[in-house]
Amino acid sequence: MNTFRKFWAASRRMQVFLISLLIIILWILWPENDQAHKLHPPLIASKPLDPCIEIRPKFGPYQEAAIHTPGLHCVAVDFWQQRLSDFAGHTGPPPYHHLLEIIANDVTVDLTNHTLHSDGNSGGIGTERIQQSGTPMPRNITIRNGILDLRGLGTAVDISDHWPMGDVNTRPPKDFPGFKKSGVILENLLIKTDNVGVMLEGDGNIIRNCIIESDGDSAIMMAGPNGQILNNTIILNEPLVPTWLKPRSYIEQMINLHEFRKITRAAITLHSASGTVIRGNRIEVKGKSSTRHNIFLTDNSINVQIDGNTIVGTEEPVKLMAGSTANLKNNIYEQRRPWWKF
Repeated sequence: MNTFRKFWAASRRMQVFLISLLIIILWILWPENDQAHKLHPPLIASKPLDPCIEIRPKFGPYQEAAIHTPGLHCVAVDFWQQRLSDFAGHTGPPPYHHLLEIIANDVTVDLTNHTLHSDGNSGGIGTERIQQSGTPMPRNITIRNGILDLRGLGTAVDISDHWPMGDVNTRPPKDFPGFKKSGVILENLLIKTDNVGVMLEGDGNIIRNCIIESDGDSAIMMAGPNGQILNNTIILNEPLVPTWLKPRSYIEQMINLHEFRKITRAAITLHSASGTVIRGNRIEVKGKSSTRHNIFLTDNSINVQIDGNTIVGTEEPVKLMAGSTANLKNNIYEQRRPWWKF
């Protein structure tokens, strides 16, 4: 009898221990307790005090809108675009679409903590020429306070004109006319993409106080001098299979995946970015490879200031190419975390 009681007591203690351990494990792994898996802006901003023009998606499956007038525009609801497909294997919308198109100068877009999301290949926010071919792209654009969540081939913010930055090594076109003052400001955004996160062309563009996480060739691609990248968290992931490979057969995936590992990728890629300042950021590159870089400077990016950043992940954090130079000071260099720490 005593033996049975001892066994029962020990068994009960073991049960309590196992249940408690299970609860602790579930609590640790539960997404609601993991800040890294939450999609929320870096700072919760209140709604604008100034009068603004409401932005809502047009009726229909594409969930898109366009801005044709200057001024303050406020996103009133989430834009939630699903990937469309038919029985013939066609999908939509096509890659050249944007959830929000800007066709005006002097525009401020306040997302008011809403989300622009696509499961397809659409981009997030982009620009079009104001009237017809030959007119300049819109200038003086501010985008702030919300979430851009792109789970296809789209770029979250694409404001470029003559220099389509297809990859890290894309050179300027032969007839490139030079950079104009573009006045783009991105602030207080959470950006998560399967492709390039942000693509900006012009003189004096600013990215500040954002979280940008990318599975593509770069989290940030910028072409043009005098930019500012300030106080952001910038993460370049190492996807098991990149998005552009997923529709292909398993054999094609394996063949192309080997080539993908050889592609030069960087958390920040700057072309002709003389005088740009990179300060106060956390810049992390996941995955170990000689082709991965935290910061990649090319095309005569002269005197780039890299100051006070925390740089995580690669053995060569700053890659200087094609006559580029940089001034590094007060940066902190950290080793990448072990694979079991997500």
